[in-house]
Amino acid sequence: MKKSIVMMALALALAGCKDDTSMSQKAGSAISGTAADFVAGLGEGVDKRMSVTLQIDPALAARGLTVTQGKSRGMGSKDAAVYVVADKPFKGKLVARALDGQGTEIGRAVVEEDFAADDARYVTFTFNEEMDSQLVRTYAVSAR
Repeated sequence: MKKSIVMMALALALAGCKDDTSMSQKAGSAISGTAADFVAGLGEGVDKRMSVTLQIDPALAARGLTVTQGKSRGMGSKDAAVYVVADKPFKGKLVARALDGQGTEIGRAVVEEDFAADDARYVTFTFNEEMDSQLVRTYAVSAR
């Protein structure tokens, strides 16, 4: 009698499973999907944490330049990188001013750049060692 009850329960359990996926496969899929979501989220979090707020001088557009993104180079780093797209040739200096929470300039970096038409790349600005990067809230980017 016990044997028939067990067999009946097993038959009902198997009948309830309409697909061929085992419980261990289902659990493995759920875990791997969650892990992939976690890793993707972690990458996005790091990317967002490294993003910086930019003020772009409107005069850059007149010179054929667009700045699309800015990133810090990491905790305590004196470097900031901005992605610059050049619609037309540009040869000159790009300036980044580090601004604190009140908008006061606390650092400045200048780089000489030479872009061809339809060119793009990250431009890295290195600030003085004395600048406290923890105080920077915004980078203002312009050209000379």
